[in-house]
Parts: sequence; C-alpha cells; structure tokens
Amino acid sequence: MYTCKYFAWQLHIIIISSYIEHMIHLLNKPDNPVNLSVQNGSVYKTFQILEQFTREKPELTINEIAIPLGINRSTVFRFLNSLKSLGIVERTEAGLYKLGIYLFELGLRVDVNQSIVEKAQPHLRALSNEIQESTCLAIRDRVDVLCLVNEESSQNIRIDTLVGTRNPMYCTALGKSILAFMDGDFMDLYYEITSLKKRTDNTIITESESRKDLQKVKKYFISYDKEEFADDVYCVGTTIFDINEQPVAAISISGLKRRMMGRKIEISKAILNTGMKITTEIGGHYPQK
Repeated sequence: MYTCKYFAWQLHIIIISSYIEHMIHLLNKPDNPVNLSVQNGSVYKTFQILEQFTREKPELTINEIAIPLGINRSTVFRFLNSLKSLGIVERTEAGLYKLGIYLFELGLRVDVNQSIVEKAQPHLRALSNEIQESTCLAIRDRVDVLCLVNEESSQNIRIDTLVGTRNPMYCTALGKSILAFMDGDFMDLYYEITSLKKRTDNTIITESESRKDLQKVKKYFISYDKEEFADDVYCVGTTIFDINEQPVAAISISGLKRRMMGRKIEISKAILNTGMKITTEIGGHYPQK
C-alpha cells in the first residue's frame, strides 16, 4: 500500500540522516584533526531537501522546498534535477516533486536482521505480555520522537502508539529517556526552539522544572509521563544506548493510570531490565556515572 511504502521511505531518510548527523558531530569535534565543514556540503543540502517531503505533504513545489530552507530556487531546482536523474525524486504531471521509488529500493538493501527494530521487538513483546500493557520503541527525529515498534496489550481499554506517530520529547516518557542523555549544546538548542505547551494540567512547561525532571531520568535511567501527554495515561520509559554510550532509542510501557500506579515499582524494574537486554544485544553500553 502507498502508506506503507511512504513510511518506509521516511524511515530510511531518518536512518540515513541520523547517521550523517552523527558523522557531522564526530568530524567537527574540536580535537578531531579532520575538522570538515560537512554542513555546507552538497550531501547535507540533499538531505535537507529530502526531509521536506512528509506524509502530510508528499508532493511539493520548488517554492515549498526552497522557502523553509532559505535556499535559492535555482539551487533547489538543480538539486532536484540531479535527484530526478537518479530516480530518488519524481516529477508529477502537475509539475510537483515527490519521492521516487529508487529511494525505497535503496532502503530495502539495509540489513534489517541487524536493525534495532528486529533486535528489540521480541523483548518488547515479552514485556507487554508480562505487564499486560502496550509497549513501544521510538527513535529521535530532530526534536521529536518517532514510534517504530508498537506491541499492543490484551487489555480491552489499552493505550497504543501507532507506528509512524511523532510526539514531543519534553512531555513523553520516550522523549525524556532520549533527551536526558543528549549533550549540553543540543539541550540548550532544544529549549531555545521548542515551545513547552500545556497538554494536560500535569504538563511541565518551564525549562527549569523540565531540566530538573531530566536529571532524575539521567540518574536512574527511568522516565515517567504522569498524565503529562494525555489525561488518564501513565507511561514508564528507559533509554537504549549504542556502542558509544549515546542514546540511540527509547522504549516505554503505557496504560491507564489506575492500572499502572499500583505497580509502579514492578513496571519500572521490568522495563529497565528490558532496556538493558536490548542495549546489550545491539552491542551498546550504558554511560558511566
């Protein structure tokens, strides 16, 4: 189906973009002798352009790409022509641009057997069965978290996060688990560009309180969403770390507050144990305190 293919395209863009972002970070460290200005290169601009295509806006004009990025129309046109010749973007009869099938084909070459999704899913399923609540795995997508795996509970009334759903970081257990372990520069930028909006009466909307909350997450490796994102919904999360002790993903378990509160300690231990298993299985390491 179109939606499945389109989500796959988006996922591959996110995965590749995250890798490039990580490489940019490494290459531009002050102590790195190869201090390259990758941000100004053609590769960076290419991915900036590709990321403008979303599920809500799969077809775009040149202006709809150029204006948000602050890039000259002629530059965008030149990049789109190159991408079109490679089959990465296509042009419709109406003159709009959309993602091409070749991007999807490239994504199929990813060794999914080694992906975090495949490694994590059995553990999430086991956790969901143990606690009888829904579990989710998400990655960071810029300043949001994006759900990649959802294991539904057997409860009649359950809390599910649909695959492909993008939510804010500051008021979700998944987001807090990742945000707490980001470096200081990212944290400063995050609070500068993110509006901490009230979603419920319990949502933390001040930077000082949010940072204080994240310090607890960093200390105990457990995050809580106590009806901060939605009323009557209680979530517990933890971080998945990569080989460099960096937050690569997060998992959470969600349910109605009345079911979760009395089992807070049990659930916290179970999800932390699951997070450790996934981190170990992907070759990751927890940061040293």
